[in-house]
Amino acid sequence: MRILVLGGYGLIGAALSRRLIADGHEVTGLGRKASVGARLIPAAAWKSVDIARLTTTQDWLPIITDFDAVVNASGALQSGGRDNVTAVQSTAIIALINACETADVSRFIQISATMAAIDADTDFMRSKGEADTHLRTSKLAWTLFRPGLVIAPGAYGGTALLRMLAALPGIGLMAFGDRRIQSIGVDDIAAAVSTALVSLRLVGVEADLVEDNDQRLTDVVVAIRRWLGWPDYAFILNLPRWVTSVAVMFADMAGQLGWRSPLRGNAVKVLDRGIFGNAVDTRVVLGRSALSLVETLAATPTTIADRWHARLSLAFPIVLTGLILFWLVSGLIAVFQFSEAARVLNDSAVGPLAGRMVAGGIAADLAIAIGLAFRRTTALALKSAIGLTLVYLALGSWLTPELWIDPLGPFAKSTALILFHLMLLPLLEER
Repeated sequence: MRILVLGGYGLIGAALSRRLIADGHEVTGLGRKASVGARLIPAAAWKSVDIARLTTTQDWLPIITDFDAVVNASGALQSGGRDNVTAVQSTAIIALINACETADVSRFIQISATMAAIDADTDFMRSKGEADTHLRTSKLAWTLFRPGLVIAPGAYGGTALLRMLAALPGIGLMAFGDRRIQSIGVDDIAAAVSTALVSLRLVGVEADLVEDNDQRLTDVVVAIRRWLGWPDYAFILNLPRWVTSVAVMFADMAGQLGWRSPLRGNAVKVLDRGIFGNAVDTRVVLGRSALSLVETLAATPTTIADRWHARLSLAFPIVLTGLILFWLVSGLIAVFQFSEAARVLNDSAVGPLAGRMVAGGIAADLAIAIGLAFRRTTALALKSAIGLTLVYLALGSWLTPELWIDPLGPFAKSTALILFHLMLLPLLEER
């Protein structure tokens, strides 16, 4: 079959694309950057499209021509500086369903969520529910799958948050620890989609995809921690709700700057309500029980890269925030101590330009702080910060070389600052 996979290199979509290729299908992935998909899954063809912009039937028709089936594994956790949840998960998918009817692309598989509903209180679940409702009333040969908490080799959203919690050193910090969770391995989702594409018995079927038994959220985090190879927490501290609310507030603010923090409101609300479904549905689809959480983790051996990812994901926002504050405070100090800063240069070879150089330094420091804060410009700001620090060191070595042996070591410490910026650059990669 010729299959179009929306979100083809995402958390779920990547597993689906690889499974369908292994099954012998001709797979084309749809994503924002075809170049990323081509690097990650070179056996698939790729189309580069921002799904949020495909809001009408006519937008979709040229894209879905010549396909036998469409699998929708696209999604956005929460609206923010880079995402519009309603556009991606509702408006665009409803238009796609209509386009499939027009183009006679009859087979359609939708990956939704166990708690999706048109009256849900988060835009993530509500937009999923809107698309699901439209699909049910369509003329397509549809199948609707609602996975529980997805466990995959990668991590995104709620699963990324659980890995970050598991990475806390020694002491566990937990909110909503008693909430009930049912997981599903991404390979079981791929098996369900693979079966549905060739099985008429699953046409017109909607099914939850979850393991047989549930467990407390605390137990899920502990299981992930053990999977990562770390000892159990010395003890677990249950946080009051207001602490979680403050963390979510800052994460949502970061979301408006383009950061996809796993601590954003939608992920936390979903975990707060619990994630559960009907395991009977899963057994009907797969012909067996889904792998349990422990079995899924055991089937995916952990590596040092997994441990690094968990701990660096925890450290990244702290280090980045520290660098933003460093450049911001550096610029503001020079603003309020402008005369003193200029006086340092007055007796040097650049004395006539002292005021302009200080003003230029202030502007550069503040520009880097702002650039670091916005996700779209963070990489450029990190590189600019490295370049500016090298310029400061070069000018300082020329004008005030004695600072290299200053007891407080301002120049020596600047070299460490460069290393911090270099460390953050590879951590910006999201896929």
